[in-house]
Parts: sequence; C-alpha cells; structure tokens
Amino acid sequence: MEAAIKGTLEKIQLACARRPQELQWSQPRLVAVSKTKPKEAIIEAYNCGQTHFGENYVQELVEKGHDSDVSMDLN
Repeated sequence: MEAAIKGTLEKIQLACARRPQELQWSQPRLVAVSKTKPKEAIIEAYNCGQTHFGENYVQELVEKGHDSDVSMDLN
C-alpha cells in the first residue's frame, strides 16, 4: 500500500509541475475512499502518509471516526 500511495502522490506532483503558472497556487488533495474498507486498512493507509479520507455515508464516517482503534492509531 505504501508504494501505491507514494507513487500516486508523485504522479500528482509531476502533473502539478506541468500546470500553467496561474494554477500553481492551488494544490490538489488525494482523498482515499474508505468506503467498505476495514479500519485496519484505513490505519495502514494513514501510516503510509494518506491523511484525507472520504465516506459516502455519514453513518459510516461517524462509526469509523469514533472507533477507538482508529482514533488512537491516527493521533
């Protein structure tokens, strides 16, 4: 997972470098979709440098966000 995240972030940076100057002020953000993923995968992704996650359903976000394993490992 670490190689995939770092590879994707590198591709984003390379694409940013090719943008016109007037767009350089805006930095894209990689958002990992944690939908249907177990909390262990979210923790692993975070430990590999992924800091933004997205959920489709508020209920899943609340559940994962309040999970003591997730909140302990992400702090």
